[in-house]
Amino acid sequence: MKTSIVFLAALAISGAQAFAPASKTTFTKPSALSMAKYNSMDEILAKFPEDMPTLINFYDAKTEADIKSDIVRAKNLLKDRCTVVSIKQQDYPELAKKWDADEKSPSMILFMDGNPLTRIYEETFYLDIVAKVGKYCRPAGEEHKELK
Repeated sequence: MKTSIVFLAALAISGAQAFAPASKTTFTKPSALSMAKYNSMDEILAKFPEDMPTLINFYDAKTEADIKSDIVRAKNLLKDRCTVVSIKQQDYPELAKKWDADEKSPSMILFMDGNPLTRIYEETFYLDIVAKVGKYCRPAGEEHKELK
């Protein structure tokens, strides 16, 4: 009984306001149009350094959880050779469709100087991604040359 009285007294002293619910905030779900920041691939590529290739990774929300850790690993291994940018297909449906990246996930396109160098479809293992992209991201004089 003594403990209850002490607790109630402490509550009264500290102010009961601490237990009041926060003011009601309403959130509106943004549309795909309002979420999209860019209208073209050139606008996206302009945000990243021109001195190294940029790998654009279009992915589907359904496969995000499955590929996330491998994409992060690939990004870390490639950080000195190219910039890796992930874009959810649902956020940029027109752009994904234009670049033939709307049906397969992930769909990766490696760009250099604004031009696509190579595409990789549905590759999820980080070492395979690094091997396929890395051969295009070598220093001058060490570029990849196809054997004939």
